[in-house]
Amino acid sequence: MIIQAKYWRVVNTVKYILEVIEDKCDACGDCVYACSLAKTGILDYSLSAIRIRTEGGIRVNVVVCRHCHPAPCAEVCEFNAIRIDESTGAVVLDRSLCTSCKACLAVCPFGAIIEASNGSLIKCDLCGGDPECVKACSKGALVFVKTPVGRHLVREKRVVKTLLDIVEKHKVKEV
Repeated sequence: MIIQAKYWRVVNTVKYILEVIEDKCDACGDCVYACSLAKTGILDYSLSAIRIRTEGGIRVNVVVCRHCHPAPCAEVCEFNAIRIDESTGAVVLDRSLCTSCKACLAVCPFGAIIEASNGSLIKCDLCGGDPECVKACSKGALVFVKTPVGRHLVREKRVVKTLLDIVEKHKVKEV
């Protein structure tokens, strides 16, 4: 039985995420503009990796990457442009490798990968571990949370171990 379509390795990581407390969000947009400014130097809603949607002017929905483990967007990327940063656990996009094929947009369960007006893709990278959106949120609706250490399969850019090696090493049995 051959399982290897891609190459993976096991890493122990601390995962950081943005916790959204939507009841505290008043949809002011400070987080959106802080993100845009941090990433591009321009205050532009369309260049932010975070979105605020309101329904009926009452309910607020904050859309931002949840940094899934495993990350469907990374799994579907044929160019290794999306990977998990081992130091933060963030799912990051390497724009130099991205071809804007949009496969990641199709599989993101949260709709958190955004296509900019110029066709490039934008996603949250947690600002390398110090998110500007959290600092800008005066209402406390965004919180940077450290989750417990976990074991994750991470795709390698070069071959280190195959999935089959990992299965054998950890004595995983077929069901």
